[in-house]
Amino acid sequence: MVDNFLNINNWYLFSFFYLLIGFVLSRDVYGLMPRLMSTLGWPIEFTQKVFGTKSLPYLFLFPNILIFGLFTFLPLFMNFGFSVTDGTSINFENRDFSGLDNLARITQEVQIDTGGENVEDDKFKAAMADTFVFVILQVPIMILIALFTSIVLNREIIGRGFWRAIFFYPVMLSPVVVAFLWTLILKRQGLLSQTLIDWNWISEPIQWLIDPSWTMFWSIFVYTWAHTGFYMLILLAGLQSIPRDLYEAAQMDGTSESRVFWRITLPLLMPILLVVTVLSLIKAVQAFEELYALQVGWISLVSYIVENAGIRGQKTFFGLGIAAMASLIVASILIVLSLLQFYLTRRQVKL
Repeated sequence: MVDNFLNINNWYLFSFFYLLIGFVLSRDVYGLMPRLMSTLGWPIEFTQKVFGTKSLPYLFLFPNILIFGLFTFLPLFMNFGFSVTDGTSINFENRDFSGLDNLARITQEVQIDTGGENVEDDKFKAAMADTFVFVILQVPIMILIALFTSIVLNREIIGRGFWRAIFFYPVMLSPVVVAFLWTLILKRQGLLSQTLIDWNWISEPIQWLIDPSWTMFWSIFVYTWAHTGFYMLILLAGLQSIPRDLYEAAQMDGTSESRVFWRITLPLLMPILLVVTVLSLIKAVQAFEELYALQVGWISLVSYIVENAGIRGQKTFFGLGIAAMASLIVASILIVLSLLQFYLTRRQVKL
């Protein structure tokens, strides 16, 4: 009988009892519409009476907090466990505790397990160095382009909405789609090489994404092209929040545009610019999707982690632990950058 009652086909019975309970609980409510709303929303009002008004927001937040903890904090603790253990299994019962051995495997020149030359530290340091070069070059270039673009698109120009959409459009594309489009252009027999050959600028095709002379340049170019629109939109919102009265007063005083920029626009935009800078730094350190799909000739930190974790190939006995330890190092860098953002933002607000 209970199974028949719980059958989904008996939805009308659930609806009847739901409304009946709501009707009984709302007997003290006067007015047709207020009582109807109380009848329909009786679970919320009942919960509010039981737990009180102050605890009600936490009750609504609890499902989100539960999901956030399940998919964020739990993997974080598991990752820390992987970093101090060895083995191919993801079950901690089948893994051996190793302490900080994985840190030594990616930082020391001597292989602690065999006593021979360690090649893993060279791979990790190369990934760190390449990622550092990528971040140092890509972030300033992208911020300057985003700032210049936002200033131009904040002016009264013809087709301003159209150009804003054009610059933001790459952000909406999937990283795989971005990589596929640029691969068609930059591969050995791609559009760029064929065009330059037709113009007699080069004599033979160039593999732009693998050639050591060009791979970093095109990695920065494609990544900047794909993400500039997002930061441009943030800066554009910051520009529009600056009071127009300041610009009108400067115009009446005959102030040059360059002085307006350095004395009004940039100081008032600095809090937004600091946030954009730190966000772009964090995003650049985490760069993976476009670079992986492009198959560039260098390995980023995230690519190094993915390869050692066995996601792309065969798992090794120390691979998962090494990848987890490397990810903790990356996480430490991101935490430092985030704290730097909070510090600079609070300092700018106080100023």
